[in-house]
Amino acid sequence: MFKSVFRTIPLFISFIILLSFLYIVTSTAVSGDLNTVIDVIQVHTSTIGGMIFLLSLSLWAGAIYFLEKKGWMMPLYESKIYRVLTAFFIAFLIGSIGAYVFLAYHIDIEQIGKTTEWIQEYLNRFIFTAFLLSLITLVIILLVGEVYMGAGVALFTYFILAMVNYYKQEYRNEPLFPNDFIQVGQMKDVIPLISDSISLPITLGIAIAAILAIAVWFKMPKIKLGWISRLVILLPLGFVLYSFLFYEETFAESFYEEYTSFMPWNQNNNYYYNGPVLGMVSNIKLDVVQEPDRYNEKVLEATVVQAEELTVENSPAEEETVKPNIVFLLNETFWDPTRLDVHFSEDPMPNVRKLMDEYPSGTFFSPVFGGETANTEFELLTSYSMNYINPGGNPFNHILANDQYPSVVSHLNNEGYYSEAIHPNSGNLYRRQRVYPNLGFDSWKFLEDMTYTEKDNSEFVSDQSVVNELLDTIEQQEDPFFIHAVTIANHLPYPEDKYEGGSTIDVKGESLSEDSERMLEVYSEGIKRSDATLDRLNEEIQALDEPTLIVFYGDHLPSLGSNLKAYREAGFGTEEDQQTKAEFYETPLLVLSNFDTGLDEDLGTLSPIYLAPMISEALGLDSPPFYDFMNEMKEEIPAFRNRIYMEDEGQTVESSDQLPSSTQAVLSDYHQFQFDVLSGKQHVIDQLYNTQQ
Repeated sequence: MFKSVFRTIPLFISFIILLSFLYIVTSTAVSGDLNTVIDVIQVHTSTIGGMIFLLSLSLWAGAIYFLEKKGWMMPLYESKIYRVLTAFFIAFLIGSIGAYVFLAYHIDIEQIGKTTEWIQEYLNRFIFTAFLLSLITLVIILLVGEVYMGAGVALFTYFILAMVNYYKQEYRNEPLFPNDFIQVGQMKDVIPLISDSISLPITLGIAIAAILAIAVWFKMPKIKLGWISRLVILLPLGFVLYSFLFYEETFAESFYEEYTSFMPWNQNNNYYYNGPVLGMVSNIKLDVVQEPDRYNEKVLEATVVQAEELTVENSPAEEETVKPNIVFLLNETFWDPTRLDVHFSEDPMPNVRKLMDEYPSGTFFSPVFGGETANTEFELLTSYSMNYINPGGNPFNHILANDQYPSVVSHLNNEGYYSEAIHPNSGNLYRRQRVYPNLGFDSWKFLEDMTYTEKDNSEFVSDQSVVNELLDTIEQQEDPFFIHAVTIANHLPYPEDKYEGGSTIDVKGESLSEDSERMLEVYSEGIKRSDATLDRLNEEIQALDEPTLIVFYGDHLPSLGSNLKAYREAGFGTEEDQQTKAEFYETPLLVLSNFDTGLDEDLGTLSPIYLAPMISEALGLDSPPFYDFMNEMKEEIPAFRNRIYMEDEGQTVESSDQLPSSTQAVLSDYHQFQFDVLSGKQHVIDQLYNTQQ
């Protein structure tokens, strides 16, 4: 009897699906309004669900009795048609559950009613999502070859992806993108961030449920599909699924035009109004770099001519000059926390403020918020913008790790510089062990290569250790050198025990919760230590005989609690502000030197793409034409990222369409250059980087 029950579970599921569908259709026909029916179901969920369950149970029991009496149980169970239909029914069930799980975690897992309201308002999009996940589930079942196991794998996958999307929204205020999947190897760096938010009882409950499900699966009769049946179904199904996932210019495109409303310019809204699954599908791009309009060789040649007219020819100095040492020092998450409207018992960065008054300084306009340091490095080292990278794309992983590309490193190498990169963590992160050589670095040091690896916190190598490593390189090099150094000590998370003895700075705010106060105190302690380290580095630089320049900057603002908790409590801004306000991307920028650089004292607000061209021009180096173009472009639009375009007078607009036509033209040329060099056919790479005028 036990085996008979499990062999007919698909009948029970089919009864539930059919009775639910019949109830909805009949009720809608009587009331004339589907939304009214959904409202009734929402209010009387337990009653209606219980009735359908009991009726399905009765029909199932009757079916088992009838099949056993007639001796049809085994013939039915062994029937290919029964097994195939079971796969379809189970796939539909798991697809529908998966669609709901994705939505519930994306919208508000703590208020399920909001998910139901969303389904009522966007029913077609929910059905479309369930259809897509049903297709994916069916493919997984066919690949696994056993219905229950395939369904379990699919449901577990959907749950994990829904959770990842949830936590990415919580701490980064952006959804999960398809291109994020390539960074799965970096999960170990994300887990400490979310560990405090993961409920131990819920985790244990999920683990126990998974173990029980696997145990039951081992005991129950399997529903296996023959390889011929699987192959016959899988081939056309694979074509259909491919057409719906890569829908552009396929028959599926018309379905998206009718049932979705994609908004690539605002991904948070895109994921909300279309649902997270359709939002992800809208961002499945084979190319990481957005292709500009009218990309071809003739357009590129004309664009180069226009760029040459815009720029002033950069003539090399007639006399040989001493080339100064250059250091780009990226300080992890370095930001001025006193910009929050709360009280600090002491200034965490007095030395940086003093140095910013004495040396050229300004504001660094980061392309990212709360993480993804590698994207800041990308802009700084290549002078190309994340603004033209498809959502979720990571240039280090997707582009720079695969081939050699021009950069500030290769430019300075051509100028006779020795180049080195220092990063106090694993070279596997963002595939830096491949990216740094491809950008032209002569040598690179990761954690395992460093001499100084002492920590001043519970997680990461201290700033002092990185500076000691940097000073060693300076002492050993005779040729002029370029060093790209990255610190990591201020990386999240910010637990109370991060620093032994706790923080030496007290933070108080009328609206701040205790959690936010504690987090800000820990973060500020890290800034204080970075500040002291920079002051020491400056003293060392001033004592050098050879001219040396250091560009110091923070790579992005910190993630301070889920859903921008500390920022909201301090009145700094909301989730929507984080998408459109420049303040969420501004960090300190400081150029230290032991000689007169010729730079303006006030550097203003600058995107990282301009720093290398600006420094090259100030030092009188033989810059490539592309750098000349960038220095002219800086005058038109000194800082920009998606939904924030800052004009030369400091005001911002949300769309490039709101910029003056001359600025739009320059950005269009720049976009053409970026795509051509990084993802296109490199029609004009020689013209852009040939320094022989």
